[in-house]
Amino acid sequence: MEKLFRNSRNQSHGVEQKKILYKKQILKTFYFHGSMSNSKLSGIIKLSTPKINSLLVELIDEGLVKELGRGDSSGGRRPNMYDLVEDSFYVVGITINVNRTIISIFNSNNKMVDENRFFQIKMQPDFDIFLQVNDELETMLHKHQILKEKVLAVGIELPGLINQKQDVNKTYFPEIENLSGKLREVFGLPVVISHDAKLRAFAEQHFGLAKNKKNVLLLQVDWGLGLGIIINGKLYTGKSGYSGEFGHLPIVDNGVLCTCGKQGCLETIVSANAIARMAIQGIKAGNSSMIKELVQDDPDKIDISVIIEAAKRGDQFAISMFNEAAHWLGKGIVYLIQIFNPELIVIGGRVSEASELITAPIQQAINTFSNRDISNDTVIKFSELGLKAGPMGAAAYAIDRIASA
Repeated sequence: MEKLFRNSRNQSHGVEQKKILYKKQILKTFYFHGSMSNSKLSGIIKLSTPKINSLLVELIDEGLVKELGRGDSSGGRRPNMYDLVEDSFYVVGITINVNRTIISIFNSNNKMVDENRFFQIKMQPDFDIFLQVNDELETMLHKHQILKEKVLAVGIELPGLINQKQDVNKTYFPEIENLSGKLREVFGLPVVISHDAKLRAFAEQHFGLAKNKKNVLLLQVDWGLGLGIIINGKLYTGKSGYSGEFGHLPIVDNGVLCTCGKQGCLETIVSANAIARMAIQGIKAGNSSMIKELVQDDPDKIDISVIIEAAKRGDQFAISMFNEAAHWLGKGIVYLIQIFNPELIVIGGRVSEASELITAPIQQAINTFSNRDISNDTVIKFSELGLKAGPMGAAAYAIDRIASA
């Protein structure tokens, strides 16, 4: 395993290096697609069936792949079926945002070893937060008796403006070049980083609603507002990795000041933090709402989960918060529909947990502001991956990147 994934670049023999690359592609294909026949694997990797069979025999001997027996046939000889040996390796997916950190460990069959683990480690411009995250990961690995040598990589989703070509997070660590390399020193493992919305789009593409679709947008409506873009079946990152900064489009006249320094960004009115801010202001201004009871008259305890609970109980003030946010979100979606003409838009993040409250006002805004012929060409759905979307996307993206190296 270590030779296969960590030392392939040190192989001096070209033929051996190519074989290692093909083996990694086989393992990645099983991780993303599950069990399959040798002939189907051959078609995906674009290698002859005899060559695939030879590589599979070696991977079986190495304890990474197992033969499942004969599969179903639509005619002719039944094909041999193969899959990864469960727990033959692991990959870690980590979400770090401004509110908390989530760590998940996935085995070779893309199954979570445990439930998502939540930690009160918040994103901030202090590199020591990664030392804290690594300490928590070490504890989890020890708990599940997983040797670190069996962990292929750590995928980390981060907020902020990330230049993926320079490997720099311009928002939080602008002075640190080769951030992934620095993090490898912390975790003692290969580390792959990317922006949160992009990784969640990657998760939807391979394991969620965007599977087998070519042109999809993922709106991550969480503490902020991000956009993941899939064009012609590929994750789009732009020239440097800055694509998808949808939340920082100034769209609200005379709006509040955004963290980016501009006024009236869409994020300042549709995100979970924005909805909480507006609710706090409303409660302090004297609006009647059961939110006060839920937080025991302490407005500073108001967050998106409290507002969702109140709205689902029929609280009119809470419902009005979602109506307002969804109206502006729908108006923003109109721009995306008419620019990208996507087949599907997936809405994820904490705000999407209020899907039954925001569906109608989003659609009303789309009907009001869009070209009906274009908007009718796009389906809008809410993500079904839930809280595992971030870690799952980060882990899968890490597998994808190291299997191509």
